[in-house]
Amino acid sequence: MKKNFLTKMKHSMMAILAVAAMGMMTASLAACSSDDESEKNAAKVKEYLSGNEWTINSTRGTYSYYKNHMVYYEGEGSWSSGGLFGEPNTAFGYWQMDGDNLTTRFEVGTPESFNIKNLLNETISGVHLQESNKLTGSRVSISIDMRPLIVGTFAGGGECKMRCGNSLNDISDETSHDAALRGTWYCVIALTDMESGKKEKRIGSMTFNEDGTMHMVIEGYNDFTTTYTTKNGKVTIQGYLFKDHVATFYYTNHHSFINLYNCKNGYLSSIWRKNRDEAWQ
Repeated sequence: MKKNFLTKMKHSMMAILAVAAMGMMTASLAACSSDDESEKNAAKVKEYLSGNEWTINSTRGTYSYYKNHMVYYEGEGSWSSGGLFGEPNTAFGYWQMDGDNLTTRFEVGTPESFNIKNLLNETISGVHLQESNKLTGSRVSISIDMRPLIVGTFAGGGECKMRCGNSLNDISDETSHDAALRGTWYCVIALTDMESGKKEKRIGSMTFNEDGTMHMVIEGYNDFTTTYTTKNGKVTIQGYLFKDHVATFYYTNHHSFINLYNCKNGYLSSIWRKNRDEAWQ
């Protein structure tokens, strides 16, 4: 009798342990499944975000998120006291995704009076895609934008809705030698003789290579090879125009030319053309 009771207890304990083990396994599988789903959703948001222009909630300005992690803002300028429309507000910065959190930070803007702190300068949490059917048009024709929104939560608790605008035709990448710069680019360089003060113009060229080297030429004046690195839409050149001149710029690729922007004030520094002849224009 006692033996039968102990045998039954043993079997019961084994059954309980088996059920508990199955429960732990189910919970573990559910957690893994949830993590995998979150990673997939974050990857979808990142892929959709980069390479496109965005508007945020009801604001008018546009945020361009590049694949190399640079973010560029452009909005309307303000009216001057004389009734003239001022230069547009622009800003440069960077963005990062950490799980389902999107962080955007701006570093410099133009004009000097433009307060970049009023832009999206924070981390949006819980970002995800949300279906959208935006109707625009008139009685004659109606357009339906079925592209999804990117939705998340501001640090203060409010809802952030990002609506996709134009494609940037972006060829940049996250590497330290961004494809958006690779190739040969031409620009007219104005040289001034230190002794005579005489000025002359010569064609300069920069050839950015995938291995991180850059060939700098000012025809009839300079010819040397240096190195460059890129990060978050900035390029640091170890010898820009002259061997010992280290310079850092924001840059944008427009296929037939690239723009270099001053990192300290955000203004356009120079334009380099793909076609040598167009450099004189």
